[in-house]
This record gives sequence, C-alpha cells and structure tokens, in this order.
Amino acid sequence: MKKLITQTVGTFINTTAILFPKWNADFSFNLLCKVKRVGISEKGKEFFEEGTHTYLDVDGHSAVLHQWGQGPKKVLFLHGWLSNSQRWRNFVSHLDLNEYTVFAMDAPGHGMAKGKFLNLEIYRKAFEQVLSITGPIDTLVCHSLGSLASAYAHLEASSLPVKKYVITGAPSGMDAIFVYFERVLGLSNKAIKNLEGKINDVLRLPHREVSMKRFFENVTDPLLVIHEKTDKVTPFAPISMAVNGSSTIETYFTEGNDHNLKTPDVIEKVITFIKR
Repeated sequence: MKKLITQTVGTFINTTAILFPKWNADFSFNLLCKVKRVGISEKGKEFFEEGTHTYLDVDGHSAVLHQWGQGPKKVLFLHGWLSNSQRWRNFVSHLDLNEYTVFAMDAPGHGMAKGKFLNLEIYRKAFEQVLSITGPIDTLVCHSLGSLASAYAHLEASSLPVKKYVITGAPSGMDAIFVYFERVLGLSNKAIKNLEGKINDVLRLPHREVSMKRFFENVTDPLLVIHEKTDKVTPFAPISMAVNGSSTIETYFTEGNDHNLKTPDVIEKVITFIKR
C-alpha cells in the first residue's frame, strides 16, 4: 500500500510538472521539506531536563537550543533529518561540564521545536542564530543533514566562529537529495528541473555548489570526518572521494556500523578530537 501511494504521488508530480510548472515546483519542494516527527524517549526527556532551553524564532519557524554545563570551552551539536538532540546524550555524558559548555540545537520540526517543515536554508539560518547566542564555538559536531547544513553555512560565509569541525554520516551534497527524491518517487526530468529552480530560489548559493567536496576544499580549520562504509542512507563512496588525498583532514571510516554512528568507538573518537 505504501509503495502504491508513493507511485501515485510520483505520477501526479510528473503530470503536473508539464501543465503547471510553478505550482508543481512549490508542491514538490513542500513535500521534500515536510518533516515526519520522531518522538523523544524517556531517557531523552531526562537528558533535556538536565539542561536549560532557549526557544528561537527563525523566520517564523521554531528551533530550540539546549545547554548543559558552564565550562569555558564550547561544543555545539547539530542533528540530522528525522532526529533530535537526544541523539547526543552519550556524547555529552563523556564531557566534564565544569570544563565545557555544551549546546545542541533541535532544528525546526524536530525534537522540542514546533512545526513540520525544514529545509537547508532554514537550518542554516537557525544555526547562525544559535551562533549569535553562543558566541565562538571550539568544536562543532554534526550528523547527516546537520553536516550538510554546517558545510552550506561555511560555504555561504567562511568567517563562521567555529574552530574545529566533526562531520559524521554526511550526504555528499544537494545532489544526493535530488537522487533520493528522484529514485523514491520516479520523478521525470521536467519535474526535477522544476524542483531545481525552486531550490535555487530558496538557497543563497546554487544548489550544485552545496557539496561536502567544496566544503572540504575550502575549510582550513581542523576537521574530522567519520562515515560508515556500508551506510545505506548517505553512501560512503562520494565522501571517500571528497577527502581523498587531503593531508589536513582526519578520517575515521567504520565497518559494520550504521548511519547513526553512535557506537562507543565513534563516541571515543569524537570526544578525543574535542579534547585535543
């Protein structure tokens, strides 16, 4: 039944792509950005209750900034699509909160943030609003869409106050999102072209310039890239190729892990990099 519904939606988009291109672009874009909220577990709620929360308005969208600790060194965590800040619970537990102030943002439509809509530009705006509150960040730790959002923000404004980056489970760029959407819905070339035009109107950079490869080539700050070789959500090969030959990027490629990358070895690698 789910497959039939997906096929029906794809056929509808392909049909309207020719007849009503502008409406079609808006419809496809809104569908792409619609969030199916993931709940917060009891342990997640306890984790949030241990910190403080700041509710943000990002151009009419809701975001939430969590904070734990009061230390002089600052760490910020950014989650991915269909996730929230509770994913960082076991990472935060390994940090001395007298030495570190730890922040994590629930992006619009995720975690404690309200709404059902998120795109890369909104994520970038939320991220930059958070930076205006936290001040300079010693280490930024990102996962999946959060990794792409931080890369996009850096490519749009390279003077971001971030000293070190940890990029985990990253998609290769906006191209990966198009490929996924095209594959799942079976979209026609015309439908994809309409969607590309809409996304280019929303983003501050042409979508083809929003890629991890360009970020890796442009960033000069210390950088750790972690990725699972068999990742079925964000394929490994494009990321491996993007960092290939770089002598300044540290990598940790796992085997037998999954896209979530929350195993003890990954946590240890991230915490070691933060403390370095």
